[in-house]
Amino acid sequence: MKKQNIITFVSLLTLVFSANAVDKYVSDNVDVYLRRGPSSNYAFSGSVKAGDKVVELEKSADGKYTRIQTRNGGSAWIESAKLSENPSYKERFPELEAQLAEYKDKVENAEKHQQDMVKSYVEKLQVSDELVETLQNKNKALEAKSKQLENQLESMLNQVDDKRRDLIVTWFTYGGLVAGGGLILGLILPHIIPRRRNKDRWMR
Repeated sequence: MKKQNIITFVSLLTLVFSANAVDKYVSDNVDVYLRRGPSSNYAFSGSVKAGDKVVELEKSADGKYTRIQTRNGGSAWIESAKLSENPSYKERFPELEAQLAEYKDKVENAEKHQQDMVKSYVEKLQVSDELVETLQNKNKALEAKSKQLENQLESMLNQVDDKRRDLIVTWFTYGGLVAGGGLILGLILPHIIPRRRNKDRWMR
């Protein structure tokens, strides 16, 4: 019965101290050994792993040792210097992993978005290149057609000039013939007309 009473008393004390309990974290350096009392004179009572989360129950009078409650519910003393108020890397690791995964997703999404944008720009550039090539081909065809029309026009102008020269030569030829014929008639008629007059006079 006495042993049971002692256990009950210890449990009550634990509950009283738990009301003012504060979460602490074991140093990340190495595993830390626990003691049965608040000094190095007490025997070891176990150990906690580096980075474990524990509950601070009370401090020794000199503040060098702190009584803690471990994950398994037991209590022991640990050097206060081995405790930290900041979460250990062990406790923060899952959160860091989640943040890393989130950032990785963001980076992948950003890269995918960038790749999609680059792909879109490349496609637009290809369409633009094809359009430019089509316009260049049409321009070359128009230039060839224009040159062909210019050659045809020049040929037709040459033909017109040739016909004009031929026409001028023909008119000059006709004019020369008419002038020559008139000159000949002018020379012949005076000789013919007086003779007829003399002959008429003789017949009378």
